Amino acid sequence: MTLTHRERFRIRIFLVILAIGLIDGFLYSFNYGADLHTQLRGITTGLLVVVPIGLWETWLSTAAIGRFVRRQRAAVTVLISSGIYLTSILFGLHTGAVLFDDADKAKGLLGVISDESFAFAIAISLLMNLIFQIRRILGPDVMVQFLTGRYHHPREEERVILFLDIRGSTAIAEQIGALRFLDFLNRFYADLSEPILETGGQIYRYVGDEIIVTWPMERAARNAGCFRLLQLAEAVIAQYAAHYERTYGTVPAWRAALHCGRVAVGELGDIRQEIVLIGDAVNVTARLVDHARATGEAAVASADLVRRLQIPSPTPMRRLGTIDIRGRREPLEVYGLGALPPNRSGMAAAGAASATDRPGATAASSRPSAAAADVAGSSQPIA
Repeated sequence: MTLTHRERFRIRIFLVILAIGLIDGFLYSFNYGADLHTQLRGITTGLLVVVPIGLWETWLSTAAIGRFVRRQRAAVTVLISSGIYLTSILFGLHTGAVLFDDADKAKGLLGVISDESFAFAIAISLLMNLIFQIRRILGPDVMVQFLTGRYHHPREEERVILFLDIRGSTAIAEQIGALRFLDFLNRFYADLSEPILETGGQIYRYVGDEIIVTWPMERAARNAGCFRLLQLAEAVIAQYAAHYERTYGTVPAWRAALHCGRVAVGELGDIRQEIVLIGDAVNVTARLVDHARATGEAAVASADLVRRLQIPSPTPMRRLGTIDIRGRREPLEVYGLGALPPNRSGMAAAGAASATDRPGATAASSRPSAAAADVAGSSQPIA
């Protein structure tokens, strides 16, 4: 059975949480003795404490109850999570006492609370809760990158870049008001989180009604996640369309642009730091969004990207010719992506585009207007 990226991510987080509980229990057991029985009790109790926490932070947090908790105010979310952590601690300490025949602490809640280990466990739970909240603010990949210092010194990488913004956002904001529009954006971005994580993407930045997502080229080349994301996004928005219509009076539609290239990646800032991407590839992707906006295309991709990835089949795709990019000497060949069929369980098997239809050295060099005339009304899949 092949695990999805999301499932592998959950398993990794769960194993990290188990490791924290094991190490914490082992180290704290030395307060009571160094014999094997005491150490075994410490390890067992530590695992009993963190297993419910691990289940909450991995699988349950993405279920309906978890999504409800995450959409509350930060203080409410922390309060609920802390309550879950506290319950897990009480369960672990009490069950550990029962398993190891500690009559005093197995009597019930008072027996557990009276022990100084409870205060220690509370401190650990608050620290873990804080770490998970920071992870949500920064994003899982970014937090690891900061902690390991991966980009403390800038480095060059090949990245796939996606710019995705909401179509007609100005009209929507005017219709429902700024406060409700912010709630609308928050819901939209929350719904996109699962597809982004499922495809191995990393949320780089929110810019108003626009979200920027990136993939390392080697990861994108393995599963064409950037194209899969558009399909999975179609599915998740279709799933919640009735809620959007009922709550906001509209269902979000978007435009997207995809490109790839080398970028400089590094930490930027002093009192407030972030990891930034700088380079021609980012600028070109932004220009592609402008082109999609001007021509009414729902999604476009550069030929540079199309020729480097195995395109999921069937993917409706049309050549749009070439466009001039400000600051770039060579014109850029562009493809338009049609609407992808929703697929909640993942993509169809990936297939390579045929050699005659893939962009190459002999690709047409016509300008957009001529190219659009050549493909008008055509949305046939490449493969």
